[in-house]
Amino acid sequence: MPYTQEILLPIVEKLKQRTDYENISSTLQSGVDFLTGRTFEVPVFSSAGEAQLMGYFIPLLQIPDLWNDNDRLVLQLISPSVTWNVCRERFLATIVPLLDLPATTSSVVLRFSFFTSFLQQRGCSPQEVGSLLISWSGDGNNFDLTPVKFSPMRKFLQDLIKSAEKPMIDDYLVFWKDKGWNSLFYRLLLKGHPDREMEYLENVLQQPGHLIDQQEVSRVLLHSNVTRYEPLIGDIAANQVARSNFGAALYGYHLLASQLPEKYALLLLKTAYDYLAAPGDVSGDREIPYSQVLRKPVPDRLPAGVIAIKEILLQDPGNSIPFMRAHIAENRYLHPGSFLALADGLKEQAAPLLLTALDGDYDPRDVLPALTTLDKSLYLEQLWPFTLHRLKSVRTLVAVVLAEHPQALERASELLTHKKADQRLTAVQILSRLDHPQARLLLLQALHSEVNDDARDIMLETLGGHNLVGTDEEIATQLVLLAKKRFKLNKPAEKWLDDKALPPMYLLNGEVMSTDMMRFLFYRMGREAEIQPNVEALPVLKLVDRKRSGDFAVQLFKTYMAQSGEAKYKYLMTLAAAVGDETLIPELRHNIQYWIDTKRLKMAEHGVAALGLQGSMRALREVEYLSRRYRFRKSVVGAAAVETLQHKADETGISYHELGDQLVPDFGFLGLYKPFYVNEDRYHYYVDSNFKAVYFNDKRRRLKAVPASTPPETRAALKAVTREIMAAAKVQALRMEHFMVIQRKWSAARWQLLFLQNPLLFAFANRLLWGLFDEKDQLITPFYCRANGSLLSIYDTAVVLPPNGTVKIIHPINLEQPVLQQWKHKFDALSVVPVFPQLERPVAALLPQLEATTLVHDFEDISLESDALNRYMEQKGWKLSEQTDGKYSHAWYKTDDEHQLEVIMEMSSNLRNNNNLCKLGKLYFIDKTKAEKRHLRNGDTEIPDYLLPLKNVPSIFYSEAITDMAVSRKIALT
Repeated sequence: MPYTQEILLPIVEKLKQRTDYENISSTLQSGVDFLTGRTFEVPVFSSAGEAQLMGYFIPLLQIPDLWNDNDRLVLQLISPSVTWNVCRERFLATIVPLLDLPATTSSVVLRFSFFTSFLQQRGCSPQEVGSLLISWSGDGNNFDLTPVKFSPMRKFLQDLIKSAEKPMIDDYLVFWKDKGWNSLFYRLLLKGHPDREMEYLENVLQQPGHLIDQQEVSRVLLHSNVTRYEPLIGDIAANQVARSNFGAALYGYHLLASQLPEKYALLLLKTAYDYLAAPGDVSGDREIPYSQVLRKPVPDRLPAGVIAIKEILLQDPGNSIPFMRAHIAENRYLHPGSFLALADGLKEQAAPLLLTALDGDYDPRDVLPALTTLDKSLYLEQLWPFTLHRLKSVRTLVAVVLAEHPQALERASELLTHKKADQRLTAVQILSRLDHPQARLLLLQALHSEVNDDARDIMLETLGGHNLVGTDEEIATQLVLLAKKRFKLNKPAEKWLDDKALPPMYLLNGEVMSTDMMRFLFYRMGREAEIQPNVEALPVLKLVDRKRSGDFAVQLFKTYMAQSGEAKYKYLMTLAAAVGDETLIPELRHNIQYWIDTKRLKMAEHGVAALGLQGSMRALREVEYLSRRYRFRKSVVGAAAVETLQHKADETGISYHELGDQLVPDFGFLGLYKPFYVNEDRYHYYVDSNFKAVYFNDKRRRLKAVPASTPPETRAALKAVTREIMAAAKVQALRMEHFMVIQRKWSAARWQLLFLQNPLLFAFANRLLWGLFDEKDQLITPFYCRANGSLLSIYDTAVVLPPNGTVKIIHPINLEQPVLQQWKHKFDALSVVPVFPQLERPVAALLPQLEATTLVHDFEDISLESDALNRYMEQKGWKLSEQTDGKYSHAWYKTDDEHQLEVIMEMSSNLRNNNNLCKLGKLYFIDKTKAEKRHLRNGDTEIPDYLLPLKNVPSIFYSEAITDMAVSRKIALT
């Protein structure tokens, strides 16, 4: 029976989101018509663009041993020549991962029979079928030489290659000659046709464009059997020398000399000299090498230039120094790591060479770190002339080192009087690093006369501020006067900024801020790189009457946006946020959304920080909304919002979650009620447990609706509050579920103030099961809250919260099964519907036999469509982390910040284009305080110390992670 419209509907709906849907709808419909049996002739397309659309139906295919008539319709649909050419990779990406799923022997035979038959009908030879399986399996993207471990696909491939005749093996070798190294093919070949091994290795090790991988193959071969592979690798190195490819030869001889020094040491030395002396391209030394096998950079690989220097220093110390002196004098290229190699190898003799390099065109960031590993007496005095160097980067780095000179204070104080600003800046950089009262005095004396603002900024940072004394008004007046004397206030901060046309800015004393004071704010805020007040601007900002300066702030922000919101002018937004009232918030919020929508995410981050700087509850609620709205997609914005809230919490001396509690709006209610008046009669608005409006009069009689005579403006205001409550309820539901998972606790007094007095949170109190805990964090009793505010036990006896008690949201894993069932019946009887799954929440308890293990393999058989998994995982609070590491290309992770833990679910994805299928991998938990990397390296044999034994994972975090992934199995089956 053909497919039904309902089965194909999700695919069609997904494509309707495309902007060109109108152009592709008729082509897509032809595929739908064929699959649903409306037409019987396979649609044939001449255009690759049209044919490519048929690939969207490929995910309908099952594993090949289950192919039925419907699957064959999809196979027919993608079979025409043009369609197959553009859909082949998507087909392989979808089906190849399924081929390795566990099954009975008969099913596996049937599986590969159907699969190979279909490919052969598309014109693939047996060799092409085998090579496609090897490529798309991803199992060869490593340098593993261990024998192949059996799986359905590997068994099939081993039988296929072992049974192949010589002509077919010839075809395999021709195919893989241009592909570079593949460990799976090598191991299959070694097992089935060992006599062809060397032929394959010769091709691999001499193919242009694969140098990084060739070196690693050579290394693992020599490590496994130096006697067997030494002749091959030695011959290849000699051939590279003959072609003047000294870099490749150097690596070969370096590997060989490490195993057979007596035979290859001299060849290595000669090649090292040839490499350094060769006028050829050394660009390979300039780049981070990229492995095509591992599909990632290999930054820890020792560069050829460093190997060469190490070898000539080690083997030919007599000639190495003259050679390197001439090399450096000619400004010949040296890898950045070469300077440290010189210092390590030559010790004190390296100092003249490194000083010459510092004076040349070499990057001081590479040279100075090597120089400072030597005895200071060898170079400190010689560095003083570099304070006059033409390059700021050299002067800055030298200043850091010269701060250790015995006469640094005296010499720097002389330099501080230099007529050139560059040299005074260097003096300030030296003095700022000296822990000496006289140094601070010199900086303080120069601070308010120095015109170089880079130097002044360093002084201010060192001194911790301006060091003026007096009231804010007195200090502000002095700062403005001193800046004017330095000629910093003579003109507007920007050529296009007409500061006199801006609305007035008012001071707390009622006066209008002067032009000089306003320009001082522009001047000092322009020196601030972050979205925060400049230290010298603070005294002036404290004088601003923000309630009366709103027009100035809004107009300044609009002036800034008229310059396209350029990042270099963001200090204007910062200043607007620092002086403005709540009238600025809509403008800021609108433009933050614009930056997000237009993918100017860095500017959106700055805008979020500006909202935090504005600082009102309304502004912080907007920040809190952004922190949740962008937790996953465009998560840098969400992270910036979280950071802003955390900074605000730190400022006020409370926790992040406590700040969140303060941001829960009360909507103008007095306690749980909001009074309003109609014809002088008082009525009350109340939020019921469904977050809906309930109205009643002074006699507490409930009304069906607001009185008919309610004024339009009052009616509109009540409707607006209702909308705000529904929106806020969605945000708080997410918070409360998170608090249940992390087991956040409130003191008894704080809980009563929050949940029994706030109209929104009271509705949550009525719809959740709570737990009262003692000082040792032991559960005293669960309880629930009635609509009248009473707290009751399972037996409806009153629960009194003691002063030293704490309250948490109960997680079902906290309760034994009989008690849990009692509460389920209780809530059913009371018609209490939790705002999120609570008592019915699935739980996973750790089995005793797994307590000492670190890896969970239970989900590795699950393959599923990526989009469905992505939607589900994001809903559950997981984030996606991209990575390229062998077979596992990315992973999902979820964090428990309370306990500094993280759970990782690795995902395999062998897809190259049209990524639509993935396979789950290992699941494990890590200690974030110890882990530098989130993911395990494929093939790790030792357990990293950041991996947690499952017994050390909090039971709720473990349960949540396991049940999340268990549900994914259901997604895979639907």
